[in-house]
Amino acid sequence: MSRAGARVGVGTRFCYDGETVEVVEMAATPAGNEVVLKDTGGRLLRLSLKELLFSDRAAISPDGPGPSADDEGEIASVVLAQLDEAEKRSC
Repeated sequence: MSRAGARVGVGTRFCYDGETVEVVEMAATPAGNEVVLKDTGGRLLRLSLKELLFSDRAAISPDGPGPSADDEGEIASVVLAQLDEAEKRSC
């Protein structure tokens, strides 16, 4: 499994329940960190940051190239790291 990191803040986009949403506000509350999301229709949704990051209902939408949450295969560095010495010499 590949791992990727992404900064989450105002402006970060996610696919949440099949809909594109954008973080428009973040707040620290006694119950934990919360985010306010805005969908393409302008509707607002407030939920915990934990729910957004760890739910199967949400996936980050990358702004550029690189590993993504819905990649089917491993990134090249992971595959190349698994080669033995003979396989590395034949490349």
